[in-house]
Amino acid sequence: MNRPDHEPGGSAACGAAVASELRAPDFFFIGAPRCGTTALCKHLARHPHVRFSKPYEPHYFSQLTRSPTPEEVRRDYLEPYFAHCTAKDKAVGERSVSYFFSEDAVRYVLDVFPDAKFVASIRNPVDFVYSYHARTLFNMDEDVTDFETAWRLQEARARGEKLPRMCRHPGLLQYREIAALGTHLERLFEVAGRERCHVVVFDDFKADPGETYRHILDFLGLAHDGRWEIPRKQVNKTYRFHWLQRLIYRPPNTVAKAALNMERRSGKKRSFVKRLSKRLKRWNVVPVKRVPLREDLRLELTETFRGEVDKLTSLLDRDLSSWSS
Repeated sequence: MNRPDHEPGGSAACGAAVASELRAPDFFFIGAPRCGTTALCKHLARHPHVRFSKPYEPHYFSQLTRSPTPEEVRRDYLEPYFAHCTAKDKAVGERSVSYFFSEDAVRYVLDVFPDAKFVASIRNPVDFVYSYHARTLFNMDEDVTDFETAWRLQEARARGEKLPRMCRHPGLLQYREIAALGTHLERLFEVAGRERCHVVVFDDFKADPGETYRHILDFLGLAHDGRWEIPRKQVNKTYRFHWLQRLIYRPPNTVAKAALNMERRSGKKRSFVKRLSKRLKRWNVVPVKRVPLREDLRLELTETFRGEVDKLTSLLDRDLSSWSS
């Protein structure tokens, strides 16, 4: 499936203008979340010839409303997030899972970097949506701890009702739409072209993470570095203290501004604020065992996402019928 032509003035011309001065990213690990993306990216970042943006997830292209100019990309994207990258780095990338769900983010990426490659991860939508709900709870976008209740609230929340006070965007709680992984992958293929996309199926990652890693290296044109063991990064988790989680993830404006000012005054690579925040985040995490879905709810979700599984089966030319049974 070939990528549609872009209008003059974007695409290669823009990409050349940007990349001529700064090391531009070659690949984008775009999610979906809760599909092994964290573990794979952390492992990939330790490859001697790979460099990731700082931070890993800038989410730059999913926040745009139009394709950026070369100057905007240089000022707002490359200089803040990729200044540490050099021509010696054989593969430079970033991980913004929001791009997988955006209507335009991948298109904007290709307008600027027409040779970009994309790595996407998918899993059984039923397992994904249940795990994703836990993620929204931890990130404080969701305040309904019971998944089924949150699932039933989607229509009301689409009307702007019963939204959590700290939710960053109502769309984050539209679980049915977020978990439409077949639709999202289909759009990615249509915009970018199948040949520039590599898809990781979570089942394969669980069964053989080392082989999954090797396939990613092959896709990026990199030699294997001999590391086959990949420790699991994501576990179901909650937090010790709500007030501390709120301070870390949703700080008041005065606290956020004070922290930013301290960051700007710091000449060290890892300032006190960053180190303290990282330690507090780690300390406030508490692993928790996820209660299995009730069988009747699982059957309902399986039927809901049957069409998405059929799309994934077709797009990947792979038998995924076990996800629908």
